[in-house]
Amino acid sequence: MSLHVLTAWEILRRQIASDGTVTEATMQDLNGLFQKLLPSALEIIDRGWVHRVCSPCGRTLHVVKGRSESQYVCIGDYCPCRFYLNTVVPGDAMLCKHLLAVHLRDVLQPPLQVKQVSDAEYANYLLSKTETIQSPVKRRIT
Repeated sequence: MSLHVLTAWEILRRQIASDGTVTEATMQDLNGLFQKLLPSALEIIDRGWVHRVCSPCGRTLHVVKGRSESQYVCIGDYCPCRFYLNTVVPGDAMLCKHLLAVHLRDVLQPPLQVKQVSDAEYANYLLSKTETIQSPVKRRIT
């Protein structure tokens, strides 16, 4: 992933965060960076499928519902979906649609509601996706 793309993404995130909305120009720029992922990420946001979960000690994760009844527990810039493991990890893409939805939703208005949970409940969120995290990753032969 080029430094120019990463810089462009960070500039766009800051523009959106400054007023909590997406202008037509910003939408065009986002489409230029994420043309294949953007429609799916916007659908995830529109359907209200992004949820922030916080523990008492300040740890945060996001739960993103998939089209099937699956849910992805996203932590920071990590998502357990297959696209992330097979495409983002090897460096062929910057984000999956779930993380793009999380990052966009975090800076849009109105603010995303936070579900406060105990440390034990937070740990259960982390453990609920252990099988997905341990799934095999396709290896790239270079």
